[in-house]
Amino acid sequence: MKKVLACILVLTLLCGCALAEGSLVLYYSHASDWSDPIIQGFSEKYDVDVELVGLGTGELISRIIAESANPQADILWGGVVESYIPIEEYLASYESPQIPNLQAGTWDEDNFKWYPFDLEPMVMIYNTELVEEAPTAWADLLREEFKGTIASADPVQSSSAFGVIQSIIAAYGQENGGGYEFLEKLVPQLDGKLTSGSSAVYKGVSNGEYAVGLTYEEAALKYIAAGATIDVVYPSEGTGILISPVAMVNGAPNAENAKLFIDYVLSEEAQSQLAAVNRRSSRTDIALPDNFVPTAEIPKADYSTEWVVEHTEEFNEVWEDLITE
Repeated sequence: MKKVLACILVLTLLCGCALAEGSLVLYYSHASDWSDPIIQGFSEKYDVDVELVGLGTGELISRIIAESANPQADILWGGVVESYIPIEEYLASYESPQIPNLQAGTWDEDNFKWYPFDLEPMVMIYNTELVEEAPTAWADLLREEFKGTIASADPVQSSSAFGVIQSIIAAYGQENGGGYEFLEKLVPQLDGKLTSGSSAVYKGVSNGEYAVGLTYEEAALKYIAAGATIDVVYPSEGTGILISPVAMVNGAPNAENAKLFIDYVLSEEAQSQLAAVNRRSSRTDIALPDNFVPTAEIPKADYSTEWVVEHTEEFNEVWEDLITE
């Protein structure tokens, strides 16, 4: 989701052994508190020095495009797959041996240019002390008592808000216009309020500033585990389960180490660490802890990633029209 680093973070992770076998330049947009230990594990396992460049996903993509004549990065890691598909010409093909262990339909089966590091359901949350009748569906957002008390970031600026709103559109119909019709009813419920960013959504619901929020599963589970008086809802109409990818940059200077990194972050060794940081594994052989709803039990919208990519500009225009009315 949104990268917590505001500026470039460049550092080298050195393993404890005498000599590293080459290097890897990693462009990433994940929070360093949980991703750096995974990177350290890779560095130690393969004796590879890892240079990190931490920025928001959009900024990293802009760098990769600008550097395409002389690539500097080996790996792009973070964000959502909707950001990767439009730049596939800047990504390299690699058929990972980890494919048989991945959940069906979660990687680039045509060109092998991106893989699912983890899966992120889009959810609703609500403050259990403020809301008497728990919401169970996106349609509940239209309840009169929720007008002006729904926390949402701007989907044109926030990738998590974009994911939630696109999930709502998919639940009510991408092709038939039903999703946009629902948005016409939902936006007035926001009462002109948008939060300053994605973190302000779950913080605002947790502290009682808002009754309901539109966010992503990881943030909700993290706050619940910390004792927040909120609960998470997987809406009955269905939601999107977004893919957070990893990919090798086309022309990567350290291509062999880039392949090793992809295989490592998809491995059981790395993926088994995700539940502890409230992230959902993309593998079929990783058991989820009790605080997770099994992936198979989450109501799923008919979410077409290709439709989202093709209609993003159109959506941005529709949203701006609705929010400024």
